Amino acid sequence: MDRPKFLLLIVSLIFFACTASFLSADHHGKKKTFGPWEAVVWDKEVIQDLRVTGDDIFIKLQPEHRNAQLTMRNSMKEGGPYRKWLNGEETFVAQENAGRAANTWTDRMQTSANYIDYYNDGKLFLRLKRS
Repeated sequence: MDRPKFLLLIVSLIFFACTASFLSADHHGKKKTFGPWEAVVWDKEVIQDLRVTGDDIFIKLQPEHRNAQLTMRNSMKEGGPYRKWLNGEETFVAQENAGRAANTWTDRMQTSANYIDYYNDGKLFLRLKRS
């Protein structure tokens, strides 16, 4: 294999790996919607399910991530600028970080923002967009 083809192959593989790591919620043409929310980022390795009841949003994490350090940010536009929560901080740390039971609904959230970003150890695993 000549050098230009080899470099093109390497660049293509790196590009594919980078884009594959950013998981979309578009599965086979069907968007994941939950009440007034649409999941635009959904990492199935971290999250099992999401439930909306009235204004409350609950998540169910994969069992191997139930003790993860979760943080949330909310904004009116995708990716920020981020709004402050009632505690005065832009980043909200989940109180349930002390331990969650496997396969249970946890981390209830409410916001009037258009976007909520959920992070696991600093990595975005769920972004919800208000429809």
